[in-house]
Amino acid sequence: MFLFRQILPLSLLVFLCMGATCERTVELDIDEPPPRLVVNSSFTLGELVRVSVAKSQGILDNSLPEYLADASVMLYKGDKFIEELVLVIDPAPRIAPYYTTRFFKPEAATTYTIRVEALGFEPVEAHSFIPEPVPFSSLQVSNFKEEDGSATFRKRYTYQIDLDFDDPIGEDNFYHLNVFQEILSVTITGADTSIDGRSLQRIDLVQDNPKIIADAMIGGLLLKNNPSEGGFRFQVSVEIVPEFEALGQIYAELRTVSEEYYLYYTTFSRQQNQSDGPFNDPIVIFNNVENGHGYFAGYNFTQDSVSLSF
Repeated sequence: MFLFRQILPLSLLVFLCMGATCERTVELDIDEPPPRLVVNSSFTLGELVRVSVAKSQGILDNSLPEYLADASVMLYKGDKFIEELVLVIDPAPRIAPYYTTRFFKPEAATTYTIRVEALGFEPVEAHSFIPEPVPFSSLQVSNFKEEDGSATFRKRYTYQIDLDFDDPIGEDNFYHLNVFQEILSVTITGADTSIDGRSLQRIDLVQDNPKIIADAMIGGLLLKNNPSEGGFRFQVSVEIVPEFEALGQIYAELRTVSEEYYLYYTTFSRQQNQSDGPFNDPIVIFNNVENGHGYFAGYNFTQDSVSLSF
């Protein structure tokens, strides 16, 4: 679809304003483009490659995506064929069908190609790689405080997280920063406390820096290089029920991502966060799938953790 923008003459604007009270239903005869394959995949070091394949939808179609179960999905390392991915249909209704490698797990600093074919669609192809990881240079927690929560049986804990990493100079690097609070499920019997389970609660990371983009898909922050000279500081507030829960460690994850990953997630986030209005320029979501739609993007990651000081 092509978007055309032009400046209307003043006389035409006056005419449009005078006719604003006359309403008439106008049927637009717009030819829908033929459907294309939509391929989505984020892959990382040491894990099986998973790919979802769906059919593209019209611009006014609000129905759920139509995933394809009869596609041929091939993975290549350079020009060398590696493996044909197999279809997995998870019994959980919220997990969409996907294709996965059975044995192969990708390596860093290597370009991979995914090729997808399905009856009635033009074949598609996409390329990406897994960058080398970048570790944290510092991670610490301070200013821990306990307060009353939103209900009598709840407690609110506030603290400050400071972290940083050494961005390699001389080249553009792309990152996805995530921080989690570990929540322990506990049983308290007298003076004894037993841990029954663990879960991770994502921490909302707020930064007043136009160079940092809040990810609208899975959370966290999207960064190009390291835009913060003095590191990152986050004020955190977490509520739990002390009778059944306790705070565990803080986990930080720094994904070193490919440019395809960064461009897809940033354009998607900008589109989702854009305010409604007639004067906003349209944001086109990045696409690196040739003859189709979607993204195929690699990433690496490092993790660090720190205990809370009560």
